Amino acid sequence: MNRLYIIFLTVVAWLMPCRPMLGQVATDSLTVAEVEVYTPTWGERMYNSLALLAQEADRNYYNTGMSVYDLTTDSLVFAYNQHKMMRPASTQKVLTAIAALDVLGGDHVYATKVYTKGSVADGVLKGDLYVVGDFDPMLDSSHLRQMALAVKEAGITRVDGLLLADVSMKDTLCLGNGWCWDDEQPFLTPLSLSGKAYECSSFKINRYSPALNFMASLAAALGAEGIATGTAGTATLKVGDDCTLIAQVTHTLREILTPMMKDSDNLMAESMFFQLGAERKRGASWRDCASQVESVITSAGQPTSLAVVADGCGLSLYNYITPGLQVAMLRYAYRKEGIFGPLYHSMPIAGVDGTLTNRMRKTKAENNVHAKTGSVTGVITLTGYLTASNGHLIAFSIMCNGQKKASEARAFQDRICEAMCE
Repeated sequence: MNRLYIIFLTVVAWLMPCRPMLGQVATDSLTVAEVEVYTPTWGERMYNSLALLAQEADRNYYNTGMSVYDLTTDSLVFAYNQHKMMRPASTQKVLTAIAALDVLGGDHVYATKVYTKGSVADGVLKGDLYVVGDFDPMLDSSHLRQMALAVKEAGITRVDGLLLADVSMKDTLCLGNGWCWDDEQPFLTPLSLSGKAYECSSFKINRYSPALNFMASLAAALGAEGIATGTAGTATLKVGDDCTLIAQVTHTLREILTPMMKDSDNLMAESMFFQLGAERKRGASWRDCASQVESVITSAGQPTSLAVVADGCGLSLYNYITPGLQVAMLRYAYRKEGIFGPLYHSMPIAGVDGTLTNRMRKTKAENNVHAKTGSVTGVITLTGYLTASNGHLIAFSIMCNGQKKASEARAFQDRICEAMCE
């Protein structure tokens, strides 16, 4: 057969399905099939929103890590650099709070005790008056008066011996591990007044004792009640038969937790940190305290290799943690009623109170995000809980390190929270 003719027939056969048959009238109208519009699930929408923000984080000059976890379904929603170790700043307080609630419990008592050592005759204490400190950061002048009235009610009008402060509850270091020596920070002492603990700077560290100042203030309160006193000093009390407990000022861990978290109070966080250490031994060091936090990290099923715990408040330059580990600790807290309730209610609320008072206002994140902020030079962090639009409870951690302006990182974190609340 002629090759050209074969080619011609092939082309015609190929075209035939595209044309009506010879003599056939095309009368059928073309119908439009119904097309179902696909609606992304909440999880897909959330993932897509966070993925776009993660792409933006890639373009930022500073480093960001985040972990987002759905506690209701017990599933990971989104992760970006969640296993990168970064400095946590004050979100370190979240670890301290969870560890303290787990190990000690919310009803754990801080007890500052007043003892007499010696005998009392005709209104005269022939011996010394001791105040045994327990690192209570809420002591103020009203408590000094309470102590003075207790001494008066014990029938004492004069102390022949000394006024002695027992600060053996912790070691003698006045600054936290890894704190900047040239920065004015609270003096870490078992006895302080009005939550200030008196500043411990390079100019005062070698010639100023908050414990002696506390005892001098107590002497003034005793004097106001007509009680004469001797010289103030420091010593460790060994309780014996000649010792009498005449006063005790107490606060619970739960009472201290809320201002510690809402206001990001460093002294309160350190007091809680050292309560953990003192639970194991008297004269606790930061290492004793850190080991307690690390034990809870292990209980949460996380490797301690992903955390460096150097202090309780986050001021230390040595603290490092990952967003994923922080979220794992939030998950651990969520599973324990005795931890989650106090922790959740102690956290600042976006647009409402604490360190989040002025953030995320007039957005769906307002009055929704319960989270601890963190801020030191070059570090902005945010860790906590929120309720998503589908009603699920979310645990999250957003860590930014290396930014020049804190406002840049805060604004970016707020956008992430707002996206999670949409």
